[in-house]
Amino acid sequence: MRCKVLMTVTDLCESCKINEMNVVEESDDPNQPYKLCDQCHKRLLKRSLRPIEWYNLAVIHSPKKFLLHDDFYEEDGEACQPEEDVIVNKKDKAPTLRDVRNDLESLLDFSITRWFLEEDVIKELKKYDTLTTLNYVKSRFYETNNYEVKSRLLEIAADVLGTSASAWVRELWKNYDEEFLYPLSWATASSLPTEEGLHNIFEQLKGTSEKELPIAAFTCLYRFRSSNVLDWMESTCTIFNDNWGRLAAVCFPTWERMKSWLKNGRPLSLIALDTMANCVKGYGDIYVQQFSPKILGTDKSKVDQVLNDYFQKDDVPRVKMKLTRILENKKEIFE
Repeated sequence: MRCKVLMTVTDLCESCKINEMNVVEESDDPNQPYKLCDQCHKRLLKRSLRPIEWYNLAVIHSPKKFLLHDDFYEEDGEACQPEEDVIVNKKDKAPTLRDVRNDLESLLDFSITRWFLEEDVIKELKKYDTLTTLNYVKSRFYETNNYEVKSRLLEIAADVLGTSASAWVRELWKNYDEEFLYPLSWATASSLPTEEGLHNIFEQLKGTSEKELPIAAFTCLYRFRSSNVLDWMESTCTIFNDNWGRLAAVCFPTWERMKSWLKNGRPLSLIALDTMANCVKGYGDIYVQQFSPKILGTDKSKVDQVLNDYFQKDDVPRVKMKLTRILENKKEIFE
């Protein structure tokens, strides 16, 4: 239930940054309410914020919080469903990447307001000294309690800072918070040696339920692109799930391993088929296709025989359909 609290303070409104804050509006995060002036509070509830007002709030709260998210606002802060007219003058527009790219603090603000950490923002962030960026990122991480903001900062560590963030990532593992497993895993893949990073993640995945493990494993591990992940899968997979094939496809699967999985039977045999099928352009999702996966070290003269032999043992419609797709795209799949 929303709670409106009148304040007698001199802090500025988080939204306009001009008027004094005198209203606290509860949000979906009880630890981080909106702190607003009367006018901005009314516009927030009417989904009628001006772009710069939306932007200022998104920097603090992220654009994924209720009343700010993409049902109500475009990424430039334009209101989609305003309940009153929004008059926007030049001074009311949200900054663009061009406006902020020459100031690191402003650029970090901008990155937090994006729905995704886009390549053009990553490119601009990489122009700055990595240690300076790391210090800013760490400072912001510890200053906020907002999950989405912290996650975006860890994404920046993953996509911009790389190994320069290794000491910080080790510190985060030492003081592990399970809430940040996914973004911390991405930063780990970029900053720590493979075996060290995978050890940390494998330990945390031990407590994941059988039902949730496949998607959790893919989300945590796909950036590593390591055959060690395939070894772990062999000892871990107990049920078939589409995410296992997605994960295996980006971890440099070999033909020898695919043959072994087919011979092993379900669930590994079905995962092998999915792994091969995920190498077909347009079959998998963007996370898989960005790597253009292949089955390596293939004896191409044996592909038809091996797959047809498997079908004799497992001739269900799903297998038939998957085998047809694989055989029709052999040139693309096998290397």
